[in-house]
Amino acid sequence: MKPSTIDTQKDRKTEKGRFGIEFGKYLRKIREKRGISQENLSLNAGYYRTYVNKIEQGYYSPSLHTVWRLAHVLGLTLSDFLKGF
Repeated sequence: MKPSTIDTQKDRKTEKGRFGIEFGKYLRKIREKRGISQENLSLNAGYYRTYVNKIEQGYYSPSLHTVWRLAHVLGLTLSDFLKGF
């Protein structure tokens, strides 16, 4: 039986939500492990602290460019940052 479009869209939203939450937890873990505050991470990456906070809480899914900037401030290459995720 073929799933309905509504079910497929709901599954994508749920999957995206889970990804955002897990990514946010990972970002916070790395940031805290390196002893960097949200304020310092956001300032050095060029974002508002509230934006980084929303990423860490799983409300926002950052673009690849944003992930690259955050990884750079954390002292990691994009590749190394994503390998850990």
